[in-house]
Amino acid sequence: MMGLRSLYRTFNETRKSTRERATLVVTGNSPGAARLASVLGAGHGVRGGEVLLSVEKEEGETRIGISGEAVESPGEIVLPMSLPTAPEGELLKDLIPLVIDSLEDEYLVPLGRSYGVFRRPVCEELIRKNARQNALVGALPVPGADLPVMTANQGRMVLSIAAVHGEELSLDRARELLGVLGAGLGLRALGRQVVKLVPVAGWAVAAGIGYAGTLAMGQATLIYFERGKRQPGPGEVSDLKTRAIEEAQGFLSRFRRGS
Repeated sequence: MMGLRSLYRTFNETRKSTRERATLVVTGNSPGAARLASVLGAGHGVRGGEVLLSVEKEEGETRIGISGEAVESPGEIVLPMSLPTAPEGELLKDLIPLVIDSLEDEYLVPLGRSYGVFRRPVCEELIRKNARQNALVGALPVPGADLPVMTANQGRMVLSIAAVHGEELSLDRARELLGVLGAGLGLRALGRQVVKLVPVAGWAVAAGIGYAGTLAMGQATLIYFERGKRQPGPGEVSDLKTRAIEEAQGFLSRFRRGS
């Protein structure tokens, strides 16, 4: 899937990012603040942290200040619920994406690795980011330049998902993992499917292949680690590729409307 030199560079970049710290701390003396810390598995009543959530109001609607070294856009998160009484599932569903959207990219892996409630949402964000990036790379009018960049992005995504799940991969193991996942998905066959279904030629085909291939590989990797290193079955792979193509078509439609 990747040349050894490219894999070595990608491997080292990913390994470095997993060494960053991403401590999550909730501040405030109210019962709502204590509950939020408990639900997130975060520190409460402690000093310091790369992500600081400050509970400012918690009745009716909740206002939470977000700041810290890992936060790209310090500001305020507003939730339409009361912290002390909000169902845990609803609280996490509303809050987690807003926290992730506020972070610097290099802190996504450390946060997902450190706090279980962030693991899957962080992986899904990594998959979306890389799929969009590879679609844009595919759309560039530079023949032959897209494949190495797309492949490196896919490799970085797979290794980042592994890191989020606490996997300490050696270079040889990383190479084996990428090869196994790529072969299991049949990315060349997926590319041929995209060519048949994307209604226009040129940049849209390459962008669609980049988006769908990256999305399918990311979702397969997530399944692999969530199931204790078991690959998805043939039926699941077929479903993954079908959904990836459908999402790629939707992405291209939105991209054309916005361009």
